[in-house]
Amino acid sequence: MKIGVSSGSLEVLKRKIFKKDSPTTLYLLIGSKCLNNCAFCIQARNVRKETIMLSRISWPPIDLEELEILLSEFNPFKRICLQVTNHLGWKANIVKLTNAFKKYNLPISISAPVEDLEDVNFLFKNGVDRINISIDAAEKELYEKIKGKNWKEKIDLIREASKIFPKKITTHIIVGLGEKEKSLVELIKDLSCWEVKVALFAFTPLPGTPLENLSQPSYLKYRKIQIVTYLLQNHLIDSEDLTFDKDELILTKKILEKAYPYFHEIFKTSGCPYCNRPYYNESPRIIPYNYPRDLTKEEIEEIKLTLEDG
Repeated sequence: MKIGVSSGSLEVLKRKIFKKDSPTTLYLLIGSKCLNNCAFCIQARNVRKETIMLSRISWPPIDLEELEILLSEFNPFKRICLQVTNHLGWKANIVKLTNAFKKYNLPISISAPVEDLEDVNFLFKNGVDRINISIDAAEKELYEKIKGKNWKEKIDLIREASKIFPKKITTHIIVGLGEKEKSLVELIKDLSCWEVKVALFAFTPLPGTPLENLSQPSYLKYRKIQIVTYLLQNHLIDSEDLTFDKDELILTKKILEKAYPYFHEIFKTSGCPYCNRPYYNESPRIIPYNYPRDLTKEEIEEIKLTLEDG
């Protein structure tokens, strides 16, 4: 059985070196071409380009047996994350892998083509610790256009799954798909009330996809959403604290004062515990949208300047 291993994870395994911005989670890709057709994804059904990429990261395939040998020699990871495309037999592959990984005694997160509570129950029964049910596009019209799925069904599934499995559900949200800031924040507010963990991504245009010409979000927009997401997720603010100018989020003095003590955490990668996704949305040569490591004092000051200039 072949498994894609993120280039960062594979470098750690093969070089047996762990750096300050190395992945703290072992990221694995199960399956290749997807039966789904998300407009931002390079593995989407209608994207003709054959690639081992997902977002801007390459996932070289290796045999399961080789992966197990590498892990027996060097394993600094805190979690395993399975990224599963919608392919025939994906459930059988998950059973095989979760059984194979039991001996490492690491919590397993999974992002899979979950469609109903039966799928959710199946994954938890097979040893998964957390399940991601992706929203990605944060408005109904955008979601149904970009993902080709039913918005209400997905939101209802996330809400119901979070009731049955409290604090065990994650969702991915991509900033920069054309959503209104007010809609985005209101969705994150609801998810936070349901105790659903929100993992923020900055939109990444990929050649060959229908959205290849869409720009990435500005740092100002992304930082604003990071701040409010952190405060909502940790129940440090509520609806009455949020201010909008039409559809634009306004960072008031009150919001910033609540956020400043947490600036060393807010701009780091959000998601499941120990997930840092190094450079998933950007090159290491530019300022990270999501920092995969602790921020320096200089980086925090730079973010403050970005917010002040905005």
